[in-house]
Amino acid sequence: MCQLHGKTGVISYDTNFPEMRGFAMRNEFTVFSRVVPSGKRVMYYYAYDEHGERRGPWTTGQATKTAARNFCCRLIREGKLLRDQGGMPTFEEYAQGWWEQETCAYLKARSKRKNLAPSYAKRGKMIMDKQLVPYFGKMKLDAITPEVLEGWFDHMVKQGYKNTYANGTMSILKVMLNWAVKKKIIVANPTLDVDMLKNDRKALVIISPDEFRALFARDWRKVWDNDRIAYAANLLAALTGMRSSEVLGLRGDYVFDNHIHVCKQFDRFGYRDTKTKDARNIPLIPHMIAELQKLKALNGNGYLFSSDGGGKPVSSRYFYNGLLAALPKIGINDDEIKKRGLCFHAWRHFCNTELQKAGLSIQKVQAVTGHKSDRMTEWYSHFNTMEFAEVTTAQEQLFQDKQAKQETEEQKLRIVKMPEQAPEPDRKLA
Repeated sequence: MCQLHGKTGVISYDTNFPEMRGFAMRNEFTVFSRVVPSGKRVMYYYAYDEHGERRGPWTTGQATKTAARNFCCRLIREGKLLRDQGGMPTFEEYAQGWWEQETCAYLKARSKRKNLAPSYAKRGKMIMDKQLVPYFGKMKLDAITPEVLEGWFDHMVKQGYKNTYANGTMSILKVMLNWAVKKKIIVANPTLDVDMLKNDRKALVIISPDEFRALFARDWRKVWDNDRIAYAANLLAALTGMRSSEVLGLRGDYVFDNHIHVCKQFDRFGYRDTKTKDARNIPLIPHMIAELQKLKALNGNGYLFSSDGGGKPVSSRYFYNGLLAALPKIGINDDEIKKRGLCFHAWRHFCNTELQKAGLSIQKVQAVTGHKSDRMTEWYSHFNTMEFAEVTTAQEQLFQDKQAKQETEEQKLRIVKMPEQAPEPDRKLA
């Protein structure tokens, strides 16, 4: 046994000779460990062909020598210790038909177990064609090692891509290689041994309550250029955290006396279920209901945010352009808009923050906004949002006059002074 210390980490070798006395080389293997950049120790092996030449290396996907030896012995029994490198597809060959609904076995299997948005496959194919195939296309699948992936990360950074984009691209590759493992094309997924790059996403400085009041004051027509559609859409998103596609998909027959029913969205794929496939009721203050009723008077039970009588909604860009035009009128210039990352989706962050500040639990906030995570799904899927009286209370508080609130606080903090006591008489004069 020997140990080699190099830049890629510690590599230790352990040679297994099942037929040492005859010096037979067939079916011999050498297992060794590598400390990959993520810090994990992974066992690999070399094998020897009939000419005694070393082939490999290949990963065992194991963390210990014992497990790696057992893995190799199982391959010997199955006659698979020596991989048929000629039969190993290149990444480009393997990628044929991927992310296409008609030909991708992964999408077909996945769609049986989970509702997949069309955008999921479209994004996967775009990233595969633009980033993965050009870089990994000519490589054999089993030649894509953790070291190769680290080199690819360096390549992405040098090309000027943000870490978050590179991480997202790696996630697509991870999905594809997980499927290759499932189909026993490769033994282990090398992406599991590579840590993601640090998050370099720009911090979002959300709209403040004072800025909200300035945008949606009583003279809103001046701020929003008398554009009721842009005004009402942004106000609705601020109060509910609805996605732009959900606002576009809101129809007149889903507006009720004290709430709206959100069950659909409208985007480039048409009128379809919401992102989470779940419907929800959202309580609303009378002022917002009145604004929606005015739009309903124009568009009937069709799309509320429409300029053609409800037949088709406006584009999501319409909402964004309206917001961009309104922000400078309350003192937020273009440079600040860009620096803070303000856009229509920023209302989702605003609503989440304000509802939590008002005392709503995370579960209730997510039940209102429809913003799910795997951990919280079971918690808030049973809530009836119509019972959340705090929602309209929080919405009403946003419209309270700031000065009135300050006067209330000052009144609470006012110190009641005791009257001054009269001085005692001078006893010497008495």
